[in-house]
Amino acid sequence: MANKQSPVAFWRADDLGADMLRGRFAGFSYDTHSHDTACFALITEGAIRIRMREGEFTARKGDLYAINADEIHAGWPIDPAGWSQRTIYVDLDLLRGRIDDAGGKSRSPSIRGPIIRDRELVNAFTALHALSESGGPRLARDERYLRFTKRLFDRHINDAPDTRAIGRESRAVRLARDYLDSRLDERVSLNDIADATDLSPYRLYRAFESETGMTPHAYQRQARIRLALQLLRTGEELAVTAMLAGFADQAHFTRHFRSRMGITPGAYRAAVRSSH
Repeated sequence: MANKQSPVAFWRADDLGADMLRGRFAGFSYDTHSHDTACFALITEGAIRIRMREGEFTARKGDLYAINADEIHAGWPIDPAGWSQRTIYVDLDLLRGRIDDAGGKSRSPSIRGPIIRDRELVNAFTALHALSESGGPRLARDERYLRFTKRLFDRHINDAPDTRAIGRESRAVRLARDYLDSRLDERVSLNDIADATDLSPYRLYRAFESETGMTPHAYQRQARIRLALQLLRTGEELAVTAMLAGFADQAHFTRHFRSRMGITPGAYRAAVRSSH
């Protein structure tokens, strides 16, 4: 259960198959990043400016902004007051399995976002999130989750691949990603990566940024955070996680983790441990 007195609370809701966050953010910005699940964030106070590959938009109180897995984005406050939000990170196929009797995965769902203004969906989201945070009755949580999921898939999901994200990735970019993913604890240069792809450093840099939405360095930082998340979920110590994920030290790790997740790695690890 989350601590209601903290400005940012994070918890793992195993019964929902989701990670949950409730937080107040002032003097804080999210660096460019992505998540390996879909992200649904309800703005409960203030407003946040969000940048995605398609452009920028502002999410204000009452708006639910929804981002597909692996969608590159960044966010910052529009004024010193900052903003508050409640967030659910969850896999869309897992969600669909709760309302799909067949349980099939023949199609790939994507969210019609990024801003969703739907009072019924927002009410279900709010009730679900509050019940999860307070440790409300399991059956009530399940019912609210079903209401949220059914409304979401009925009104706001394209149950087919997101063609914006499908573009055929070039062999060179794929090799570059594989090279970086396999060497997260090493200091590599652009020349090293280019040599592995048979492209010049400049051509590789341009292709990588065009196809992934981030530079090789930004991708490396993102991949290190994802590895760190996996390690923390298994209960790995913070110092060991920082080392294995390729961060210079624990302070460096903490700074980059918080800039993408909104919480410290220690708080994330504690939340995961308390859910088991």
